[in-house]
Amino acid sequence: MLKTRVLSALVFVPLFLGIAWLGGWVFDIFLALILAFAGYEYTRMLKTAGYQVSYALIIAGIFAIALLRAFSSIALEFILLPLILAIFGLKALWKYEHDDQQAFQGFVFGLFGVFYIGVLGAYGITLNHSGSNGNLWVLVSIALVWLVDAGAYLVGSRFGRFSLLPQLSPKKTLEGFLGGTLVGLVSGVMIGLILKGVLPELGPAKGGLLGLIMGPMAFFGDALMSLLKRTMGVKDTGKLLPGHGGILDRLDSMLWALVITTYFVILLG
Repeated sequence: MLKTRVLSALVFVPLFLGIAWLGGWVFDIFLALILAFAGYEYTRMLKTAGYQVSYALIIAGIFAIALLRAFSSIALEFILLPLILAIFGLKALWKYEHDDQQAFQGFVFGLFGVFYIGVLGAYGITLNHSGSNGNLWVLVSIALVWLVDAGAYLVGSRFGRFSLLPQLSPKKTLEGFLGGTLVGLVSGVMIGLILKGVLPELGPAKGGLLGLIMGPMAFFGDALMSLLKRTMGVKDTGKLLPGHGGILDRLDSMLWALVITTYFVILLG
């Protein structure tokens, strides 16, 4: 299992980091496509659980939010979100009138997917446009959360004894959580030192703080995705990445990392 995860990561991680390094519209379009595919995996998961949701509506909603964040004012997003709510609501009413007794549940799950994947994911585009070093901030965010995830997995699988979520996911242990957080702290300091010439506003102290925050946020993102998968009765959201599951399985912590780093940059001024 570990070998498969490592081999898969050796392909996916350099690709993602390489495109993040390019930044600009190349990363915006790439991230929008990644989010849309995650929406496809999410919709397929809902359908597997018996909910009659629309691939087209969920994927289009996610893609539209991402593109709006990339190419227009955020003010238009406040128009788009109520419009998405209205479209999903009309679809739910139509389905209920055609004997779908779970129309409201499908409505709620569909909106959750658009918000969770589309709105949170679009923070990656906001971060990418946060000044001349936006692409570097994206790299820092992605690198930190993946290092935290790797640290939590390695420490938890080797030394994990005390489960933090025994009902939901017994393998999520206190040792893994602490190990991932420690890796985040150390990695943040190291990244701050390495990038001090090109990203002086980060530095080792602020890098360590950001890495320290990533530990709890990565755990929360992973746990929330586990709750969703457990509710839907699936082990993974997909099979695109051997040893990791689907794209959405890899985005569970990253989505929150992008949000946290965006506001971290805003607070830095």
